[in-house]
Amino acid sequence: ALGGAPNAFVAEHATITDVMPLDRIALVGVAGPEDRMHAYLRFPEGEIRRIDLDQPTPLGTPIEISPSGVVLQLANGNATFLPPFPFGMGPPPA
Repeated sequence: ALGGAPNAFVAEHATITDVMPLDRIALVGVAGPEDRMHAYLRFPEGEIRRIDLDQPTPLGTPIEISPSGVVLQLANGNATFLPPFPFGMGPPPA
């Protein structure tokens, strides 16, 4: 069905449960040319938000965005690194 829910086969095979932590912020991916990359963060409420360099977020301000991940400047002056979520790496260990 165009624009509708996926069929049962797609739903069963395209969805891996319990892979992404849903209770914390996760870097879903990065996109764009190397000199103007932006990142997509998934927040615990389920919202996925595009962020750009130097754009403040509830967690901090991105001071570096690259294929390796995102460096956020925190309000306390420290920085933290968000690695990209390891999609394509297979299911998590049991």
